[in-house]
Amino acid sequence: GNAEAADEKDATGGKKTRKEQKAFPYVVNLDPAVTHMPYEANIDIRDTVHYKELMAQYGLGPNGGLLTAVNLFATKFDQVIQLC
Repeated sequence: GNAEAADEKDATGGKKTRKEQKAFPYVVNLDPAVTHMPYEANIDIRDTVHYKELMAQYGLGPNGGLLTAVNLFATKFDQVIQLC
């Protein structure tokens, strides 16, 4: 179906904003190397995968460590969805 058809409408038939819908974003951080985020993530890859440990364990460089971390996290994404 049409995604817009599912949007809530206000009294004038216009589309409601997220604030008006009282919907809040669910934030997922998928960057295992980020050192500072200006907001709090509901789910953070850094809580489950440590890319620097992967680098040391498998003899990977920074890019290999990042890709491996994201790939490992992706294998468990079905569990992440259940948390939402």
